[in-house]
Amino acid sequence: MGKFFSMFLLPFRLLSRAFRSLARDAKTSSKTTASAGGAAIGRAAHADILQEEYREEPPTGVETLLFRQLPRPRLTERAASDLSLEQAQEYARNASGFYRFAFPLFTRGDFFYEEVEQDYLNASLGFERNSIDRRFLEVTTLFRKTLNANTRKMLLYWAPALYLIALGAAYWAVQSGRYDTMYGFAAKYGGAPALFYGGAAFASLVLAFFIFSWPYKVVQQRNLMNLDNYITSKFARINNNFQVAKRRALNVERDKRMGQREELKEEAGSWTLAYHWFAMRLMLCELALRNKFYQVRRNTALYWVGGLLATGVCYSVFLAAMIYQNAPWSVLVAFSAASAAYLLLAGAIMRRATAVMFDVLESNEWSRFHIVDLDAAIRDHVGEDKLQIVTFRDRNRFE
Repeated sequence: MGKFFSMFLLPFRLLSRAFRSLARDAKTSSKTTASAGGAAIGRAAHADILQEEYREEPPTGVETLLFRQLPRPRLTERAASDLSLEQAQEYARNASGFYRFAFPLFTRGDFFYEEVEQDYLNASLGFERNSIDRRFLEVTTLFRKTLNANTRKMLLYWAPALYLIALGAAYWAVQSGRYDTMYGFAAKYGGAPALFYGGAAFASLVLAFFIFSWPYKVVQQRNLMNLDNYITSKFARINNNFQVAKRRALNVERDKRMGQREELKEEAGSWTLAYHWFAMRLMLCELALRNKFYQVRRNTALYWVGGLLATGVCYSVFLAAMIYQNAPWSVLVAFSAASAAYLLLAGAIMRRATAVMFDVLESNEWSRFHIVDLDAAIRDHVGEDKLQIVTFRDRNRFE
Protein backbone atom coordinates (compact mmCIF):
# COMPACT_ATOMS: atom_id res chain seq x y z
CA MET A 1 0.00 0.00 0.00
CA GLY A 2 2.85 2.38 0.87
CA LYS A 3 4.54 1.79 -2.51
CA PHE A 4 1.25 2.39 -4.29
CA PHE A 5 0.78 5.79 -2.65
CA SER A 6 4.45 6.70 -3.24
CA MET A 7 3.99 6.04 -6.97
CA PHE A 8 0.69 7.96 -6.88
CA LEU A 9 2.37 10.99 -5.27
CA LEU A 10 5.42 10.92 -7.54
CA PRO A 11 4.05 13.40 -10.15
CA PHE A 12 3.14 15.86 -7.40
CA ARG A 13 6.59 15.57 -5.81
CA LEU A 14 8.26 16.21 -9.14
CA LEU A 15 6.04 19.23 -9.66
CA SER A 16 6.92 20.48 -6.17
CA ARG A 17 10.65 20.16 -6.90
CA ALA A 18 10.19 22.10 -10.12
CA PHE A 19 8.45 24.92 -8.25
CA ARG A 20 11.21 24.98 -5.64
CA SER A 21 13.90 25.18 -8.34
CA LEU A 22 12.12 28.10 -9.94
CA ALA A 23 11.81 29.80 -6.56
CA ARG A 24 15.55 29.37 -5.87
CA ASP A 25 16.43 30.78 -9.28
CA ALA A 26 14.17 33.75 -8.72
CA LYS A 27 15.69 34.34 -5.33
CA THR A 28 19.25 34.23 -6.72
CA SER A 29 18.43 36.70 -9.50
CA SER A 30 16.84 39.18 -7.08
CA LYS A 31 19.33 38.78 -4.22
CA THR A 32 21.19 42.04 -4.93
CA THR A 33 18.03 44.10 -5.13
CA ALA A 34 16.56 42.50 -2.06
CA SER A 35 19.67 43.14 0.03
CA ALA A 36 19.52 46.85 -0.82
CA GLY A 37 15.98 47.27 0.43
CA GLY A 38 15.98 44.64 3.16
CA ALA A 39 16.71 47.01 6.02
CA ALA A 40 13.97 49.42 5.01
CA ILE A 41 11.46 46.61 4.66
CA GLY A 42 12.43 45.24 8.08
CA ARG A 43 11.90 48.64 9.73
CA ALA A 44 8.58 49.14 7.97
CA ALA A 45 7.32 45.74 9.12
CA HIS A 46 8.33 46.24 12.76
CA ALA A 47 4.87 45.25 14.00
CA ASP A 48 4.76 42.06 11.96
CA ILE A 49 6.08 39.07 13.86
CA LEU A 50 6.93 37.26 10.64
CA GLN A 51 9.33 40.06 9.74
CA GLU A 52 10.66 40.49 13.27
CA GLU A 53 11.19 36.85 14.22
CA TYR A 54 11.85 35.02 10.96
CA ARG A 55 14.90 35.31 8.79
CA GLU A 56 14.35 32.39 6.40
CA GLU A 57 12.85 32.31 2.94
CA PRO A 58 9.12 31.53 2.80
CA PRO A 59 8.37 27.81 2.40
CA THR A 60 7.59 26.67 -1.13
CA GLY A 61 5.87 23.58 -2.45
CA VAL A 62 2.58 22.43 -3.86
CA GLU A 63 1.31 21.49 -0.39
CA THR A 64 1.62 25.11 0.79
CA LEU A 65 -0.98 26.18 -1.76
CA LEU A 66 -3.74 24.65 0.38
CA PHE A 67 -2.39 25.08 3.92
CA ARG A 68 -0.16 27.63 5.60
CA GLN A 69 3.37 26.68 6.57
CA LEU A 70 5.56 28.80 8.84
CA PRO A 71 9.37 28.88 8.65
CA ARG A 72 11.52 28.04 11.63
CA PRO A 73 11.62 30.95 14.11
CA ARG A 74 14.86 32.76 14.76
CA LEU A 75 16.18 32.16 18.27
CA THR A 76 16.62 35.36 20.31
CA GLU A 77 17.65 33.80 23.63
CA ARG A 78 21.15 34.86 24.71
CA ALA A 79 23.88 32.25 24.70
CA ALA A 80 25.57 31.34 27.98
CA SER A 81 28.91 32.61 26.68
CA ASP A 82 27.41 36.10 26.35
CA LEU A 83 25.94 36.20 29.87
CA SER A 84 27.36 39.17 31.77
CA LEU A 85 26.76 40.76 35.16
CA GLU A 86 24.69 43.53 33.57
CA GLN A 87 22.44 40.96 31.93
CA ALA A 88 22.18 39.04 35.19
CA GLN A 89 21.01 42.25 36.87
CA GLU A 90 18.41 42.67 34.14
CA TYR A 91 17.19 39.13 34.71
CA ALA A 92 17.10 39.80 38.45
CA ARG A 93 14.83 42.81 37.84
CA ASN A 94 12.53 40.64 35.73
CA ALA A 95 12.50 38.04 38.49
CA SER A 96 11.49 40.69 41.01
CA GLY A 97 8.59 41.63 38.76
CA PHE A 98 7.45 38.01 38.73
CA TYR A 99 7.83 37.35 42.46
CA ARG A 100 6.00 40.56 43.34
CA PHE A 101 3.20 40.05 40.82
CA ALA A 102 -0.12 39.81 42.66
CA PHE A 103 -2.08 37.59 40.31
CA PRO A 104 -5.84 38.14 40.68
CA LEU A 105 -7.76 35.58 42.70
CA PHE A 106 -11.08 36.75 41.28
CA THR A 107 -10.52 36.61 37.54
CA ARG A 108 -12.93 37.62 34.82
CA GLY A 109 -15.56 35.05 33.95
CA ASP A 110 -14.44 33.96 30.49
CA PHE A 111 -16.02 30.88 29.00
CA PHE A 112 -12.60 29.30 28.30
CA TYR A 113 -10.25 29.20 31.27
CA GLU A 114 -7.12 29.05 29.12
CA GLU A 115 -7.66 32.72 28.25
CA VAL A 116 -7.48 33.57 31.96
CA GLU A 117 -4.38 31.40 32.37
CA GLN A 118 -2.79 33.08 29.36
CA ASP A 119 -3.17 36.50 31.00
CA TYR A 120 -1.34 35.23 34.07
CA LEU A 121 1.48 33.76 31.97
CA ASN A 122 1.81 36.95 29.93
CA ALA A 123 2.11 39.02 33.10
CA SER A 124 4.52 36.54 34.71
CA LEU A 125 6.86 36.43 31.71
CA GLY A 126 6.82 40.20 31.23
CA PHE A 127 4.84 40.44 28.01
CA GLU A 128 3.89 44.07 28.67
CA ARG A 129 7.45 44.88 29.79
CA ASN A 130 8.71 43.65 26.42
CA SER A 131 10.92 41.03 28.03
CA ILE A 132 12.90 38.45 26.07
CA ASP A 133 10.09 35.92 26.54
CA ARG A 134 7.58 38.12 24.74
CA ARG A 135 8.89 36.74 21.46
CA PHE A 136 8.34 33.21 22.72
CA LEU A 137 4.73 33.99 23.65
CA GLU A 138 4.08 35.62 20.28
CA VAL A 139 5.69 32.80 18.31
CA THR A 140 3.79 30.05 20.11
CA THR A 141 0.54 31.99 19.69
CA LEU A 142 1.19 32.37 15.97
CA PHE A 143 1.89 28.64 15.61
CA ARG A 144 -1.27 27.80 17.57
CA LYS A 145 -3.39 29.99 15.32
CA THR A 146 -1.77 28.54 12.19
CA LEU A 147 -2.22 24.93 13.32
CA ASN A 148 -5.84 25.62 14.21
CA ALA A 149 -6.49 27.42 10.92
CA ASN A 150 -5.09 24.53 8.87
CA THR A 151 -7.09 21.99 10.87
CA ARG A 152 -10.24 24.07 10.54
CA LYS A 153 -9.75 24.26 6.79
CA MET A 154 -9.23 20.48 6.54
CA LEU A 155 -11.91 19.17 8.88
CA LEU A 156 -14.54 21.87 8.72
CA TYR A 157 -14.29 22.96 5.09
CA TRP A 158 -12.58 20.38 2.90
CA ALA A 159 -14.22 17.23 4.28
CA PRO A 160 -17.83 18.47 3.95
CA ALA A 161 -17.07 20.24 0.64
CA LEU A 162 -15.78 17.04 -0.99
CA TYR A 163 -18.89 15.19 0.14
CA LEU A 164 -21.12 18.00 -1.09
CA ILE A 165 -19.48 18.16 -4.52
CA ALA A 166 -19.22 14.39 -5.14
CA LEU A 167 -22.61 13.37 -3.77
CA GLY A 168 -24.20 16.46 -5.28
CA ALA A 169 -22.94 15.46 -8.73
CA ALA A 170 -24.23 11.92 -8.23
CA TYR A 171 -27.60 13.25 -7.04
CA TRP A 172 -27.87 15.45 -10.12
CA ALA A 173 -26.92 12.53 -12.42
CA VAL A 174 -29.49 10.20 -10.86
CA GLN A 175 -32.33 12.69 -10.60
CA SER A 176 -31.85 14.08 -14.10
CA GLY A 177 -31.93 10.61 -15.68
CA ARG A 178 -28.69 11.19 -17.58
CA TYR A 179 -26.21 8.51 -18.61
CA ASP A 180 -28.99 6.10 -19.58
CA THR A 181 -26.45 3.85 -21.26
CA MET A 182 -25.01 2.98 -17.84
CA TYR A 183 -28.29 1.78 -16.35
CA GLY A 184 -27.98 -1.69 -17.86
CA PHE A 185 -24.43 -2.07 -16.58
CA ALA A 186 -25.42 -0.68 -13.19
CA ALA A 187 -28.25 -3.18 -12.78
CA LYS A 188 -25.66 -5.87 -11.92
CA TYR A 189 -24.49 -3.77 -8.93
CA GLY A 190 -27.79 -2.73 -7.40
CA GLY A 191 -28.93 -0.24 -10.02
CA ALA A 192 -27.74 3.20 -11.13
CA PRO A 193 -28.34 4.90 -7.74
CA ALA A 194 -26.08 2.43 -5.94
CA LEU A 195 -23.40 2.78 -8.62
CA PHE A 196 -23.48 6.57 -8.74
CA TYR A 197 -23.73 7.21 -5.01
CA GLY A 198 -21.27 4.47 -4.11
CA GLY A 199 -18.80 5.73 -6.68
CA ALA A 200 -19.24 9.32 -5.48
CA ALA A 201 -18.70 8.32 -1.86
CA PHE A 202 -15.58 6.34 -2.78
CA ALA A 203 -14.18 9.20 -4.90
CA SER A 204 -14.80 11.81 -2.21
CA LEU A 205 -13.27 9.53 0.42
CA VAL A 206 -10.15 8.99 -1.68
CA LEU A 207 -9.78 12.73 -2.24
CA ALA A 208 -10.32 13.47 1.45
CA PHE A 209 -7.71 10.87 2.43
CA PHE A 210 -5.30 12.23 -0.18
CA ILE A 211 -5.61 15.84 1.02
CA PHE A 212 -5.42 14.76 4.66
CA SER A 213 -2.37 12.52 4.28
CA TRP A 214 -0.34 14.74 1.95
CA PRO A 215 -0.80 18.51 2.06
CA TYR A 216 -2.41 18.74 5.49
CA LYS A 217 -0.27 16.17 7.30
CA VAL A 218 2.98 17.34 5.69
CA VAL A 219 2.38 21.02 6.43
CA GLN A 220 1.23 20.45 10.00
CA GLN A 221 4.18 18.20 10.79
CA ARG A 222 6.63 20.67 9.28
CA ASN A 223 5.12 23.46 11.37
CA LEU A 224 5.48 21.44 14.54
CA MET A 225 8.99 20.29 13.64
CA ASN A 226 10.02 23.94 13.21
CA LEU A 227 8.38 24.78 16.53
CA ASP A 228 10.03 21.77 18.17
CA ASN A 229 13.44 22.91 16.95
CA TYR A 230 12.79 26.39 18.31
CA ILE A 231 11.65 25.09 21.71
CA THR A 232 14.59 22.68 21.97
CA SER A 233 17.10 25.45 21.27
CA LYS A 234 15.45 28.00 23.56
CA PHE A 235 15.06 25.64 26.51
CA ALA A 236 18.65 24.40 26.09
CA ARG A 237 19.96 27.96 26.21
CA ILE A 238 17.89 28.78 29.28
CA ASN A 239 19.28 25.68 30.97
CA ASN A 240 22.84 26.61 30.02
CA ASN A 241 22.31 30.12 31.36
CA PHE A 242 20.93 28.60 34.56
CA GLN A 243 24.09 26.51 35.02
CA VAL A 244 26.37 29.49 34.34
CA ALA A 245 24.47 31.80 36.70
CA LYS A 246 24.49 29.12 39.39
CA ARG A 247 28.27 28.69 39.14
CA ARG A 248 28.80 32.45 39.26
CA ALA A 249 26.57 32.74 42.32
CA LEU A 250 28.50 29.93 44.07
CA ASN A 251 31.92 31.42 43.27
CA VAL A 252 31.27 35.16 43.33
CA GLU A 253 33.31 35.72 46.53
CA ARG A 254 36.52 34.29 45.05
CA ASP A 255 37.48 37.47 43.22
CA LYS A 256 36.26 39.93 45.86
CA ARG A 257 38.00 41.45 48.89
CA MET A 258 36.74 42.81 52.20
CA GLY A 259 36.70 46.34 50.85
CA GLN A 260 34.26 45.29 48.10
CA ARG A 261 31.47 44.28 50.44
CA GLU A 262 28.74 46.22 48.65
CA GLU A 263 29.82 44.99 45.23
CA LEU A 264 29.95 41.43 46.55
CA LYS A 265 26.47 41.74 48.01
CA GLU A 266 25.01 43.19 44.80
CA GLU A 267 26.72 40.71 42.47
CA ALA A 268 25.90 37.65 44.59
CA GLY A 269 22.28 38.72 44.87
CA SER A 270 21.98 39.36 41.11
CA TRP A 271 23.48 36.00 40.10
CA THR A 272 21.43 34.10 42.67
CA LEU A 273 18.17 35.75 41.68
CA ALA A 274 19.09 35.30 38.00
CA TYR A 275 19.48 31.52 38.25
CA HIS A 276 16.24 31.32 40.21
CA TRP A 277 14.54 33.23 37.41
CA PHE A 278 16.01 31.04 34.66
CA ALA A 279 14.45 28.00 36.31
CA MET A 280 11.11 29.75 36.79
CA ARG A 281 11.16 30.87 33.14
CA LEU A 282 11.46 27.24 32.09
CA MET A 283 8.42 26.34 34.17
CA LEU A 284 6.34 29.28 32.91
CA CYS A 285 7.30 28.62 29.28
CA GLU A 286 6.25 25.00 29.73
CA LEU A 287 2.91 26.17 31.12
CA ALA A 288 2.49 28.46 28.12
CA LEU A 289 3.20 25.55 25.78
CA ARG A 290 0.73 23.35 27.63
CA ASN A 291 -1.86 26.09 27.24
CA LYS A 292 -1.27 26.34 23.48
CA PHE A 293 -1.21 22.58 22.91
CA TYR A 294 -4.40 22.14 24.90
CA GLN A 295 -6.15 24.70 22.70
CA VAL A 296 -4.92 22.92 19.59
CA ARG A 297 -6.20 19.56 20.85
CA ARG A 298 -9.53 20.99 22.00
CA ASN A 299 -10.13 22.92 18.79
CA THR A 300 -9.17 19.93 16.67
CA ALA A 301 -11.85 17.87 18.40
CA LEU A 302 -14.39 20.67 17.88
CA TYR A 303 -13.50 20.99 14.20
CA TRP A 304 -13.83 17.22 13.79
CA VAL A 305 -17.30 17.24 15.33
CA GLY A 306 -18.22 20.33 13.34
CA GLY A 307 -17.14 18.69 10.09
CA LEU A 308 -19.28 15.65 10.81
CA LEU A 309 -22.25 17.87 11.64
CA ALA A 310 -21.75 19.94 8.49
CA THR A 311 -21.64 16.75 6.40
CA GLY A 312 -24.75 15.54 8.19
CA VAL A 313 -26.53 18.80 7.34
CA CYS A 314 -25.62 18.36 3.67
CA TYR A 315 -26.95 14.81 3.81
CA SER A 316 -30.20 15.98 5.40
CA VAL A 317 -30.72 18.62 2.72
CA PHE A 318 -30.15 16.11 -0.09
CA LEU A 319 -32.41 13.54 1.60
CA ALA A 320 -35.18 16.09 2.09
CA ALA A 321 -34.93 17.08 -1.59
CA MET A 322 -35.17 13.42 -2.64
CA ILE A 323 -38.20 12.81 -0.44
CA TYR A 324 -39.82 15.98 -1.78
CA GLN A 325 -39.28 14.72 -5.34
CA ASN A 326 -40.77 11.31 -4.45
CA ALA A 327 -37.53 9.43 -5.12
CA PRO A 328 -37.82 5.63 -5.06
CA TRP A 329 -36.95 3.77 -1.89
CA SER A 330 -33.94 2.16 -3.54
CA VAL A 331 -32.50 5.59 -4.31
CA LEU A 332 -32.92 6.73 -0.70
CA VAL A 333 -31.27 3.57 0.61
CA ALA A 334 -28.34 3.82 -1.80
CA PHE A 335 -27.80 7.49 -1.00
CA SER A 336 -28.02 6.94 2.76
CA ALA A 337 -25.65 3.97 2.67
CA ALA A 338 -23.06 5.90 0.64
CA SER A 339 -23.35 8.90 2.97
CA ALA A 340 -23.00 6.73 6.07
CA ALA A 341 -19.92 5.06 4.61
CA TYR A 342 -18.32 8.44 3.91
CA LEU A 343 -19.13 9.77 7.38
CA LEU A 344 -17.76 6.71 9.16
CA LEU A 345 -14.59 6.26 7.12
CA ALA A 346 -13.72 9.95 6.74
CA GLY A 347 -14.44 10.52 10.42
CA ALA A 348 -12.21 7.60 11.41
CA ILE A 349 -9.36 8.86 9.23
CA MET A 350 -9.54 12.45 10.39
CA ARG A 351 -10.00 11.51 14.02
CA ARG A 352 -6.21 11.03 14.00
CA ALA A 353 -5.56 14.68 13.17
CA THR A 354 -4.17 15.42 16.63
CA ALA A 355 -1.96 12.33 16.71
CA VAL A 356 -0.67 13.07 13.21
CA MET A 357 0.48 16.49 14.38
CA PHE A 358 1.91 15.83 17.83
CA ASP A 359 3.71 12.60 16.96
CA VAL A 360 6.59 14.66 15.57
CA LEU A 361 7.25 16.56 18.82
CA GLU A 362 10.30 15.34 20.73
CA SER A 363 9.51 16.67 24.20
CA ASN A 364 12.03 14.26 25.73
CA GLU A 365 14.72 16.37 24.03
CA TRP A 366 13.65 19.54 25.86
CA SER A 367 15.53 20.87 28.90
CA ARG A 368 12.51 21.06 31.16
CA PHE A 369 12.02 22.55 34.61
CA HIS A 370 11.89 19.25 36.47
CA ILE A 371 15.38 18.26 35.31
CA VAL A 372 17.28 21.50 36.14
CA ASP A 373 17.36 20.51 39.85
CA LEU A 374 16.53 23.92 41.28
CA ASP A 375 16.00 22.38 44.70
CA ALA A 376 19.44 20.78 44.63
CA ALA A 377 21.00 24.06 43.49
CA ILE A 378 19.44 25.97 46.38
CA ARG A 379 20.41 23.29 48.89
CA ASP A 380 24.02 23.14 47.67
CA HIS A 381 24.33 26.92 47.44
CA VAL A 382 23.04 27.67 50.92
CA GLY A 383 24.79 24.67 52.45
CA GLU A 384 28.16 25.61 50.93
CA ASP A 385 27.87 29.23 52.09
CA LYS A 386 26.94 28.21 55.64
CA LEU A 387 29.78 25.69 55.71
CA GLN A 388 32.31 28.35 54.72
CA ILE A 389 30.97 30.74 57.36
CA VAL A 390 31.32 28.13 60.10
CA THR A 391 34.77 27.06 58.83
CA PHE A 392 36.19 30.59 58.89
CA ARG A 393 34.53 31.35 62.22
CA ASP A 394 36.09 28.33 63.91
CA ARG A 395 39.45 28.97 62.25
CA ASN A 396 39.56 32.55 63.55
CA ARG A 397 38.46 31.39 67.00
CA PHE A 398 41.37 28.93 67.27
CA GLU A 399 43.85 31.45 65.97
